[in-house]
Amino acid sequence: MTEQPAVVLIHGLFGFRRILWIEYFQGIKKLYEDMGFRVLVPSLPWAGTIEQRAASLAGQLSSEAGPLHLVVHSMGGLDSRYFITHLGGAEKITSLTTLGTPHRGSTAANHVCRSLSPLSIFPGIHSLTTDRLADFNAVTPDHPDVTYRSYTASRPVSEHPWLVRHYGRVIDKHEGNNDSQVSVASGQWGEHLGTLPCDHFELIGRNLWLNPFKKRKPFDHLPVYRDIGRWISAQENR
Repeated sequence: MTEQPAVVLIHGLFGFRRILWIEYFQGIKKLYEDMGFRVLVPSLPWAGTIEQRAASLAGQLSSEAGPLHLVVHSMGGLDSRYFITHLGGAEKITSLTTLGTPHRGSTAANHVCRSLSPLSIFPGIHSLTTDRLADFNAVTPDHPDVTYRSYTASRPVSEHPWLVRHYGRVIDKHEGNNDSQVSVASGQWGEHLGTLPCDHFELIGRNLWLNPFKKRKPFDHLPVYRDIGRWISAQENR
């Protein structure tokens, strides 16, 4: 047991730990440190498959005895589930909280992989199709000693950043409400804690709206992470 509860922040596809002054999880590491947590931020293969990223995660956490609480964005939730079930992660992980994770895949990934999109060259994209995740879920059951929790997100397609609005339309047609990358239906896993009024990138404090002619209601991500931290503290103090 560690003296301080340890929180592990795990980034999604095309993510990073930090680039110059820019952190992937904007302001969240400091928030958790101020709450008294020891915070770990692994750096996974940015465009790798679930298996590649999970193996990297396992290696970076190999010296950590636990207990660990994983707080993850997007594809990081799939990497974490693979680590827990297949690579011994359950021995040290107490909880997994996912935000915007495509647990059942994304029809946006289907669309990319079936088109001439340059994004289709990245192995990680192919890991996120609905067929691939159906196979993944069939062989990756939840571990009974780990608590699984999830948040989803949704904005109207008209409020998605224009750079990704096309993907939001694709998902809306096939899956319904979504955050431009992941549907509400796909993002629910374990205890669903709620659907947040934001897009996929606002979940980590990134505002890609970039539209000077139209306003949308801003979203503050930090209270959500503070609630997660309070829940983690309550588990450790039981």
